Amino acid sequence: MTGPRRATRPAPRPPADDRALLLLGLLISQDRHGYEINDFIEHQLHFVTDLKKATAYQLLGTLERHGLVESRLEQHGARPSRRVYHLTPAGHTHFQTLLAEHLRAQDALILQGNIPVMFSEHLAPAERLRALEARLSAVEGHLHFYDAMTFPFPDGVRLALARLRALTVADRDWLRDTVQHLRAAQEAGD
Repeated sequence: MTGPRRATRPAPRPPADDRALLLLGLLISQDRHGYEINDFIEHQLHFVTDLKKATAYQLLGTLERHGLVESRLEQHGARPSRRVYHLTPAGHTHFQTLLAEHLRAQDALILQGNIPVMFSEHLAPAERLRALEARLSAVEGHLHFYDAMTFPFPDGVRLALARLRALTVADRDWLRDTVQHLRAAQEAGD
């Protein structure tokens, strides 16, 4: 006589979002310690991700539990020990799979700035115009930032920057047209 069967849960799938892709990609060419990964993201990749330090460490732990990365503690002189992460062969395979999936995928352009635009008619016309003019100025500053980048980038980073620049140009052009239209409407109403 057998007892009742226990339902077995399928094993959780390894992380497959763009944050996992980013961390695996940063480990593809060399081992890195957590601080180095976070510093690189904060200072070099802030234009492509807003991945926070705590989330990165949590995700590195999850990737390790799935066998995609391994870590070891290293000690250098009198400095505190630090955890160094290494991409495993399974992690390399997972990276290649995620990379192909994400590169093929068409993402919806869900921009955070669309929500205030959607409700902007609830501001006084002059205030809405001032806010959009300030936004236009900030977008133009981003374009200057992209245009000032001159150091050599790997081909993939160069492509990502070119895409960001093209999307920023489109946003600037929309803002210019919108500001011009609102100014004309304000002048016609005065």
